[in-house]
Amino acid sequence: MWDVIQKYCLAFPAEASKLLEATRFLESITNPFPRNLLPGHITGSGILIRDEQMLLIHHRYIKEWFQPGGHIDPGESPLEGAIREVAEETGWQSIPCPLWVGHLPIDIDVHLIPANPNKQEPEHLHIDFAYLLEPLSVGIASDPENVAWFDLTSLTAPRLARCVEKYEDLKRAQ
Repeated sequence: MWDVIQKYCLAFPAEASKLLEATRFLESITNPFPRNLLPGHITGSGILIRDEQMLLIHHRYIKEWFQPGGHIDPGESPLEGAIREVAEETGWQSIPCPLWVGHLPIDIDVHLIPANPNKQEPEHLHIDFAYLLEPLSVGIASDPENVAWFDLTSLTAPRLARCVEKYEDLKRAQ
């Protein structure tokens, strides 16, 4: 996965120095996905946009609106994990967005996850690979969260705003 981070940094050079510094510990790790890997591990999430709206979930523990996503299951890639997590949390079936080729994440974000005594997990980092996904159809979520579509212009959280900006750049380039 270190190679994906390096390719991402080439695509988004303004983010490179901060991201490489925060993820340098992954350089020699062959499996960066186990949730017990410290100081952190890679997760996957989906950025679904339809009719100039983004699909978000209200996170049941953090109590904020985020893109759907979570931990990578054994044998999955971060993209496959993102697609699965979107379906589990929202019911939406999705595929990689044709606007964004190459299957690189559209955003990589490193953020601190607080300790969770209920899960016996210490504070740790999530290196979240967010993928631009195209929503296809909606069904029943197996692990449902509170879900809503938000106008792109209303998204002010830094990461979501960054994803919207990249999405808008992609549309302009088409």
